[in-house]
Amino acid sequence: MSQPKIRTARTPLDPLPRMPINPAWIREGSPVARGTILLQSDDKRVSSGFWECSEGKFEWQFAWDEFIRVIEGQVEIREEGGDSYVLGPGDTAHFPLGLKAHWHVTKPIKKFFVIRTPEPLNL
Repeated sequence: MSQPKIRTARTPLDPLPRMPINPAWIREGSPVARGTILLQSDDKRVSSGFWECSEGKFEWQFAWDEFIRVIEGQVEIREEGGDSYVLGPGDTAHFPLGLKAHWHVTKPIKKFFVIRTPEPLNL
């Protein structure tokens, strides 16, 4: 049996590739989202990377558990029928699988994320 190995990745310096928001989810503006997955677990159910988005309003239905740390920018997030939160640099959050949230990116945002998917995420 082989020993587990540490995986590493460098923070991307070039612009991130486009990762469009579902057009049906956009409520205001023309938010442009970019992102990349840098690392995955062997079973491809845990992934991490970076995501950024320009100003705008959209809803998001989480098809996975997601943990984030905001690197720059600001976003106001309102849970469907629930509380609202303002997140900025240094803030962390967990978005549970199945959550529907309304995002208002007020300053271009960049976040580091870790997601856990119910099924393997094949890239």
